[in-house]
Amino acid sequence: MATDWLVDELLFWALESSEGDTTYWMRIQSWVPSTLDASEDAGQRAVSILMGQELVVGKRAITHEVVEFALTPVGVREAGRRFEAVRSRRERLAYAENAILAWVFETVLPSRPVELIDFIGSPAGYFYASKLTAEEVTEAATSLVELKMLTTTGGPLTGVWLAPEGRACVMSGQPVREYMRPQGTQLIQNIHSGGVGAQGLDVHQHSGDQGAGAS
Repeated sequence: MATDWLVDELLFWALESSEGDTTYWMRIQSWVPSTLDASEDAGQRAVSILMGQELVVGKRAITHEVVEFALTPVGVREAGRRFEAVRSRRERLAYAENAILAWVFETVLPSRPVELIDFIGSPAGYFYASKLTAEEVTEAATSLVELKMLTTTGGPLTGVWLAPEGRACVMSGQPVREYMRPQGTQLIQNIHSGGVGAQGLDVHQHSGDQGAGAS
């Protein structure tokens, strides 16, 4: 569920440096990641991932390291989309809900709750290279508690457990809001033999809730 913040940071840097010009070649050594822990190998890994996603093209040295790279037209559009997503409150909170739920599912132990403060410091706490704020995490976690997907020990950034509804959501593979979307209606046919209709059948159609009237 988590986005790879280092890859996204490189993509945003490439968009800013090139100003969307796909003929502008950049050297990987010119990029200075925001974290001091990021090595040159991390930069090579990030640009290789972007190449695999066809968001950039690269020129490799004899050692197979990427020495220069440029955005593709698809990369320019995707970088712009991710940049707009980062600025969207709705998309940030939607990501936070899904990321928190998946992180709790992978982290929590049956014997004790997991602390949400640890989520903020984890890779899952980044949305397209933008770190989620404590306020956003608190708001998203509160929504998950209201949706009965998490239970909490109380208070902001506190311990939480995964509720049965939350586990079911994660196992379904659906985003939180899609999982919670009310089921639509389905078409129910009542066929009466001997009436008017195809092949002598009288067909009446009406809509009803999925699963309703099952016997």
